[in-house]
Amino acid sequence: MNIRDVRTRWINVDKDVDKARQMQELLDGLGFTNHERVSAVTGIQAHEGVRHGEEHYRSCAESHFKILEETILSDGQPVLILEDDVDFDMNLFTPDIPLPENADAFYYGISHGDGNYEADKICDGIVKIQKVFATHAILHINPDYSKKVIEVGKHWIYERNHPFDVGCAYEVQPNFIVYASETPPIYQADSKNTVNKWESLTRTPLKQKKKFSTRTIG
Repeated sequence: MNIRDVRTRWINVDKDVDKARQMQELLDGLGFTNHERVSAVTGIQAHEGVRHGEEHYRSCAESHFKILEETILSDGQPVLILEDDVDFDMNLFTPDIPLPENADAFYYGISHGDGNYEADKICDGIVKIQKVFATHAILHINPDYSKKVIEVGKHWIYERNHPFDVGCAYEVQPNFIVYASETPPIYQADSKNTVNKWESLTRTPLKQKKKFSTRTIG
C-alpha cells in the first residue's frame, strides 16, 4: 500500500487558515494524490473543570467521527485521518510501509501517553500496539474497527469526560489488530501549537514489550 494514494482527510478549523495552507503545501509536496480538508466540528461544550489545553476534545472527537461516517463506514474503503498540527520526519517517512494484511488500523503517529502501553515488534520498524494514545495520524482499514472507535469514543467524551484517544487506547486497541511505526514518521509539531506541546511524546520511538501495571483511567 502506497500511503500517498490512500484517501486522506485532514481536520482543520475554519479560522486556522495558516494551518490549512501549510497542510495543503505539505501533502501536495509529498505527493499525496487524494487528500481533502474537512471543516472541523466546533462549539461542543466541554465538561466543567476541563483541563487547560483540552477544551476542544469533544469537538475534535466528533470531527473524527464525522469523517469515519462519511468515508469508511459508507463505502468500506480505507481512510487516513490527519490533524492539522502534524509534520513529517522526512528521515523516517516512506510511502511504502509494509502493512500487515490482517491490520484493522495503523498508527503512523503515536503518543506515549500515560506510559502504560504495550508494543510488540512483528517485523523491522513495525509493532503491534495496545494502550497507545494519539489520533493525529491513523489509517482506518476495517470498518468494524472504525465503528467501535465511534461507539467507545462517544462514551469516553460524554460520559467519562476524557479525550477519545484514551478510550481507543484502552478499550478498542486490545480487541482489534492495530499496528504502528516503531519510530513515528508523523508527529505533532510544537511549532503548530500554542498550548499543547507534545512533539517529544509523539516523536519518541515506542519501546518493545513495554508493559506496566494496570491502572484505572478517570
